[in-house]
Amino acid sequence: MFWGREEARGAPPPVFAKTPRGHRASEAKVKRIAYTVVDRLFLVAYGLEAPTDEEWVAYLKLVERHGISRTMQIIATDGGGPTQIQRRYLNDLLAGRSVPVAVISASARVRAMVTAISWFNRAIQAFPPSGLRDAIAYLEIPASRTELISRKLAELRAQVVSRAA
Repeated sequence: MFWGREEARGAPPPVFAKTPRGHRASEAKVKRIAYTVVDRLFLVAYGLEAPTDEEWVAYLKLVERHGISRTMQIIATDGGGPTQIQRRYLNDLLAGRSVPVAVISASARVRAMVTAISWFNRAIQAFPPSGLRDAIAYLEIPASRTELISRKLAELRAQVVSRAA
């Protein structure tokens, strides 16, 4: 189990127990990542900022429970995504396995992040905001699921902060 080593030694999981410096307590309540699972497809939405460490660990635990090698993901982002440390935990969870991922974003920074992640997961590809149908085709999901996926992504995007406060 991914978290087993830390738990076995009695150490806390790889999260910061306190709110990171520079964040006010009220900001901790703001949702920076939202996700749901449809069959084996993870639908993930980020706003403008990286998820909190608490949000990221909860997300990784859900992915782990589903079995990383049995999942695929569509990620929609306004520019937010995992931090370098959070990506390290993701790489540990991947353990060299490739998971099919389609990232939908207009952000050049996100496309660079996708490139960096692709060094560890060759099955990741970026798409423009108008590329949902292409992302679905890339993941070999039946086109009949497009409306459901589009609706679920819109619901998730509405849950995350997508503009500067």
